[in-house]
Amino acid sequence: MIEVRDEGKGVPPEMLERIFDPFFTTKDGGTGLGLAVVHQIVTQHGGKVEARMNAGAGMTFAVRLPRSPGGAR
Repeated sequence: MIEVRDEGKGVPPEMLERIFDPFFTTKDGGTGLGLAVVHQIVTQHGGKVEARMNAGAGMTFAVRLPRSPGGAR
């Protein structure tokens, strides 16, 4: 598992369920493809991406990938 945390303005709770949708963005001039591509790559490798709001400000994204058979532990 890898977690990335920021202290930005975050995402409004009513939009949280859409942040991995292609072309959805909360930024002026954004393409809405960044998180959609991350989600697709992680999913194709049998993993999961989760997003949650931090207490106070910002977001935390957790990327969980399965261990590969016979891989490093």
